[in-house]
This record gives sequence, C-alpha cells and structure tokens, in this order.
Amino acid sequence: MNRKQKNTFLKMLRYVPRHEALESRSLLAVMSGDSPFQNPLDANDLNCDGSESPADALIAINALNSGISGQLTGRFAPPSLDGHVKGAISSFMDVDGDGQLSPGDALQIINAINSGRHGSPGSDLPTTDQQPDAPGTDAQLLDLSHGFAKVRAAINTDGDVDVFQVAPTKSELNVALFSGGGGAMSVTIVDTAGTTLGTASTQTGDHHPAKTNVSVDSGKTYYLVVKADPGVTGQYGLAVLNFDEQEFPPITDSPLGTDIHGDTTATATALMFDHGHVHVASNIDAAGDMDMFQITAVDGKLAVEADAQFPLSVTVTDSTGKILASLTGSERHLEVSNVAAGTYYVSIAAANGTDTGAYELNVVNVALPIDDNPGDGDHHGLPTPQNIFAKLDADRDGAVSLTEFKAGVPLGKTMLADHVFANWDTDHSGTLSIDEFVAGLKSLPPFMHHHADDALAALLITSDLR
Repeated sequence: MNRKQKNTFLKMLRYVPRHEALESRSLLAVMSGDSPFQNPLDANDLNCDGSESPADALIAINALNSGISGQLTGRFAPPSLDGHVKGAISSFMDVDGDGQLSPGDALQIINAINSGRHGSPGSDLPTTDQQPDAPGTDAQLLDLSHGFAKVRAAINTDGDVDVFQVAPTKSELNVALFSGGGGAMSVTIVDTAGTTLGTASTQTGDHHPAKTNVSVDSGKTYYLVVKADPGVTGQYGLAVLNFDEQEFPPITDSPLGTDIHGDTTATATALMFDHGHVHVASNIDAAGDMDMFQITAVDGKLAVEADAQFPLSVTVTDSTGKILASLTGSERHLEVSNVAAGTYYVSIAAANGTDTGAYELNVVNVALPIDDNPGDGDHHGLPTPQNIFAKLDADRDGAVSLTEFKAGVPLGKTMLADHVFANWDTDHSGTLSIDEFVAGLKSLPPFMHHHADDALAALLITSDLR
C-alpha cells in the first residue's frame, strides 16, 4: 500500500457499525461463484448511491474494524433481503466477489478512486440486444443450483425488453433490480402461464435496488421480465436469490415466546389500514396460542392472506361473532365480498394447535364502486370490466388516458399507476383501449380467487402484497 492509499485509509477510520450475525446454521452454504454480497451493477458501489467514493471504502473498513471479516455466507443474510429477514446486512461488502470480506475489498475501492475512475461501471456490455423480448425457451437460463445468480445487462433501445428464465430449487425467490438511476426500470416475475407473481420498479434518480419476493414451486420455470419507462435505456443488474423460509428467520414484531396479541375480541390488537392495507409479522408463541386482531372496515371487499412454515387456521368474524370466512391447512387466502362498514375480527393460530413460529398476515379492505346492473352476468354485484372502463373514461372518448387512470386508482401511489399503465398500454399509444384494459386485468396476480374485474382491489393487492 502506498502512502496516498494509507492516508486515505486513516482519514476514513471514524466509527464502527455493528452487524448482527445469524444463528449458527447452514445457510446457502454450497453457494459458489457469484456472491450475493456483491453489487451486481457496480462492485465498488457498496452503498448503492451510484458512484464509487470514500464512503464505500469506509463501509468495508468499519466492518473490518468491528470484527466482520472472512466468509459472509452463512453468517449474514444478503443485502437483497434487508428489511425482510433477520441478520441481513444493509450494504454490500464483497467487492471482489469471493464471498468474503477482507482488506483487499476496501483496497480495490481505494485503488479505483486513486485511478480517477468514478461513477458507474464502464460501458463494456454489447450494444445490441442479447435477450429475447418475450418469455420462452430461448430466454437465457440463470443457474440457481447454488442458490444465487446475478446478471448485468442493458436496455439497449427505447422499448427494449429483456427476459431471463429461472428454475428454482427452493420455495422463495427474491429478485433485486439495480439501475443507473437515469430513469425508472422494472422487473416482473411471471410463470409459464403468463401470470404475474411479483413486480418491482426503481425510481428515477435513485440507485437503490427495487426488490420483490415471491413464493415459487421447486422445479417449475419462471421468467424475469426487465423493461424501462419510455425513453429510458442503459445498464442494469439483477440479483436473484433462491432460498427456503427456514434458512432465514423473518423479522417479527416480538421475540418468539412473547405473546403480545390478545386471543379474545376484548383483548384483540387493533390494526389501522394504510391505503386499505395492513401487514402483521408476528409469532404463534406457544402450543394453543391464538392471535386476535380487530379491524374497522369500509363497505367493499375484505381479503386476507396468511403464511407461515406450518399450516395455519385463520377466521374472519363480524362484531356479533358470526364466522364470515375461514381457512385451515395449506390454504393461504380467503376473502369476504360485499362487507358492510363496521368492526371485524381476524384470528390466526396453528392449524394443528401445537406448531409455533413466525407468520405473516396481510389484510386488504377495498371500497368497490356500485354495479348499476347487479344481476348482469356472474359478477355477484361487482362491476364488470366494461363498467370500470366506462367510469375511468371521464371524457367518454372510448380510451383511458394516464391521467384518467390515475384518477381512478385510489392508492396514492403514482409510480405504481404509471408502471401498471405502461405495462397495459401494449401498443404504446398513450391510452388504454377496452381490449388492453381487459387484458391488463387478466394479467394481475391471482391473490385469492378474486374477480378479475375487481380492478381497484387487484391493483391495491399488486402494490402492497407482492
């Protein structure tokens, strides 16, 4: 190390952050080759701010000073799972991609800085499109046999779409998309039937990854579809992680064994909806434990999703104790259509009465517009696609503009509306025809057996639960 490099090191020794290691267990222990602790777009950009700077070297140096060195796999969960599981580190630390943290990682960043190379990685990718534009057998297969794969590619031209295929061997698929920040890009996970399972979008000017996590079936084929907003091109990176739930303990609202939720309506925990959605991550703390939650719903639809490593029993009751819906065993979803405004209760317990452990609960309450022809077809009082299209088409010109679309989606999430609209506008005309609108509805993820025409509920579920 020369004097200039040494001085740079000394100036950056300021504070030492602490990282909580996972319990001793075999986590992705056979992972080799590509490292999930390396930024797939720019290995030197540890904090994902879009540039290579002393702050990146400082992350590695502080981690080394705190005693974190050597093998990262098995000790920490990768950054793509930050906020989703315990033990996940918030920054990338593996610069050279060997799966370890060493002084060489910090030195590589410092050498890059001293050489005058800053910013995004060099344009060393092909300038012509290398990936197909639609799912199919010709899509590049990403090898997940070791639990992880990464991609660095580019949206070469305006409107370009890149598609990759994966065949997971485990039950959870986490995909993180990294872009250069010059414009919004998205990655969507679809199955062979074309059903959307999850989607994530980066924001213009933001270099931090967009992440989505979905449950998958081992051995089946899935596709990762990468696209960009109109006029946006440039490099991107994908980090694809395949794991089982038991490999990483989820983040819960209390430690296992600490029962903080009551088991009766009198002691139920009150949940507050945010844009019609509320999420709980907690534990069945002991054999026979049941958690009860109170919700205040508006007229519309009530949907519940529950998941754990063991079968659950979930029940929805009204204020009189009448059971409105329930699920037991391997089911994950239930819904109650046409609920009246009022107080309801959701209870959750282990199906066999003895299992314990973490669970996740999502509850959605969406106000639905009134169907003027409740007896029309098989919609059971819910609006048809034509009804919804007509309501959105405010100027009655036979097409729905982006402005009209946003006005009709009560989410308060402009980026989601932009993304959904762009996906549905297949002819890139800037408006949605009735055919594009109906096709878009059919592409929404099958969260429960909801009516495909329930656009507002489906869009809400798409944004918050996937």
